[in-house]
Amino acid sequence: MNDQDAMTTTAATAGRDPVARPTVHSTVRPTVPSTVPQTPRAPRRRVPRMGIVVGLFYAVTLLGAGGLGLLQPLLRVDPVIIELTQFGPALGVLTVFLVWRRGWRPPVAAGLTLSRPVLVRLLTVAAVATGIFAVAIGACALLGVDVDYTHPGALTHSFWVIAAAQLLGACAEESGWRCFLQPYLRTRYGVVTSGVLVGLLWGCWHVQVFAFGSAYVVAFLISAVALSVILAVLVEGTRGRNLLVAGSFHALVNLGLLLLLPEESGDLRAETIFSSACVLGALVVVGISAANGGPRTRRQERDR
Repeated sequence: MNDQDAMTTTAATAGRDPVARPTVHSTVRPTVPSTVPQTPRAPRRRVPRMGIVVGLFYAVTLLGAGGLGLLQPLLRVDPVIIELTQFGPALGVLTVFLVWRRGWRPPVAAGLTLSRPVLVRLLTVAAVATGIFAVAIGACALLGVDVDYTHPGALTHSFWVIAAAQLLGACAEESGWRCFLQPYLRTRYGVVTSGVLVGLLWGCWHVQVFAFGSAYVVAFLISAVALSVILAVLVEGTRGRNLLVAGSFHALVNLGLLLLLPEESGDLRAETIFSSACVLGALVVVGISAANGGPRTRRQERDR
């Protein structure tokens, strides 16, 4: 190649790449394993199916109450003072806690701390219970149904001893129904729906009423559902302090039946009147609550 060709080649090359590019040296370093400890992820909690939890609770509650009922005459405990079967729901809650003692924890609203909402509900409880029995006694008078009034002084034991024992038994029972089952079902259903479901299970738990015939059972279940709905509305918003409100209402109802109405004697007319008064009370409580912005259905809560 002559000098002219070399000059042409050099010029062409310079035209294509007139700027000299710097040489790039690789500075990639070898990967060093990280020595920073990694925080282990918490194991994912396995939430049991609601049907399994409720089924176990209810089975233990039924069997436990039956066993305690057989034990009561052996211990010579007067059922007028307290019925040991009332501790059956507490056994059901205890069993649920023991079975799922690791990981998932069932919701329990058994606080006893007094607060303004609790005090307001306690006054409401007294007013509602008084209203139910006033309506029932008035209806009995209009319809000619005898009111089986028992003077507190005529009871086999001191009225105040019975009242204290009734409150204890009612709280033991409500530790299962309104302190566990109600808030647990409340995680899926609305206030009224959960109250109806608890009321049906609660009513069927009183197996002794099935001996009085189907009509009596229907009337009894209606009263149980109505009372359960009342309690479901009243314990809403207590911030986990359901026990005192539910136990007080339950004890007042039991004392009222003990002194005023032969409701658990198999008298269908008395039971029908009492259940009607309970339904009226439930309608009033739900209506007042709805006028104040509640109770809410589960769908309404999701849409908030």
